[in-house]
Amino acid sequence: MYLVALAYLLCYVIPAIVLDILQIRHIRTYATQKPVILNAQDYNLAANYAIAQRKVSLYEHVFSFLILVFWLQFGITYLMQTCNAQPISSFGANWLVLMSFIIIHALLHFPFSIIHKRIDLHYGFNKQRIKDFLLDNIKIICLSGILFSIVFAILLWVMESLHLWWVIGFLFVFCLIVLMQLIYPTLIAPMFNKFTPLKDEALSQRIQALMECVGFKSSGIFVIDASKRDGRLNAYFGGLGSAKRVVLFDTLLDKISEDGLIAILGHELGHFKHKDIICNIAISGSILFIIFAIMGLFFDSLCLYLGLPLTESSILILAILLLPVLSFLFMPIQSYFSRKAEYRADAFGAACVSKKALSEALVRLVNENKAFPHSHPAYIFFYYSHPPLLERLKALGGLYDRN
Repeated sequence: MYLVALAYLLCYVIPAIVLDILQIRHIRTYATQKPVILNAQDYNLAANYAIAQRKVSLYEHVFSFLILVFWLQFGITYLMQTCNAQPISSFGANWLVLMSFIIIHALLHFPFSIIHKRIDLHYGFNKQRIKDFLLDNIKIICLSGILFSIVFAILLWVMESLHLWWVIGFLFVFCLIVLMQLIYPTLIAPMFNKFTPLKDEALSQRIQALMECVGFKSSGIFVIDASKRDGRLNAYFGGLGSAKRVVLFDTLLDKISEDGLIAILGHELGHFKHKDIICNIAISGSILFIIFAIMGLFFDSLCLYLGLPLTESSILILAILLLPVLSFLFMPIQSYFSRKAEYRADAFGAACVSKKALSEALVRLVNENKAFPHSHPAYIFFYYSHPPLLERLKALGGLYDRN
């Protein structure tokens, strides 16, 4: 157990803590300098917000290590003994162990979700009422419970029935992820937000013309009531195939000019034109395959080393516990390709209107979202899926200077 805990500590917890500390110090250093992009008040607010989030992240990393030790030391064994004592089949016991673990593990981490919500509330981002917050979480629990119950039951059956279970397991989970991309915009998202067709005919026609230029076919242009939960701005193209739809936050329509909005949507269409979505799916699929291969080839031995019963549920529990390490190690690869794609998408979005329109829209987004414009290079390397705004503006020709 100690070697696994040490590897978790060295490969994930300590590097993540170091990155958070570097980011906090970097922000504090630049917070005392002359503001860029943001005005002085928002510049300080953005710095304080980013530091508050990183401080909570520090505690989360330490907590995740303690939880890992708890589960490996006696939590998994106790859970298995309790569930196996029930008068049910071995498959039923495996499923009960796994679902019990997921519920307990989620409850242990839930307080940090509350803390992040409170930070958002303190800094004016979270506008959600307690009633809506509770209702959203009830929906999430119900949907997650149904989905996880079915998915893990199928995975357990595959693991029990097939020798090369990890290959079929990978294909099943990968197909499920793609399916979720298909159904999320039309079946799941409307459970949490109200979608209404865009009423501005002139803007709708400009968006339609923009989509036709790249051959993008959507099922409609919709506005969601994001302002009832959050004050930040966003827009995206959701779904795959015929389920694709254009989604605009109502906050975005109130804050961004029409040219700026077209430039932002042009940026998103740039991802479609350059097949970045397919590339992201391929990268994610490759990483998922490696994770399943590690599970299939090494986790039997890992269970024996840890003194755990060699069961399908113990393998999946270990995978869930060690997933943060694997995700952390692969994150720089995903972030690197994502940042490159963002530069290409920016160039396309600027070409749809102008570099000035996109630059001003990006600056407006940062101002409204109170994103601190400076980050440590190491933090960017690991975590940033988008290049820092100052770098994006520079790539666009440095057309915007707050000063």
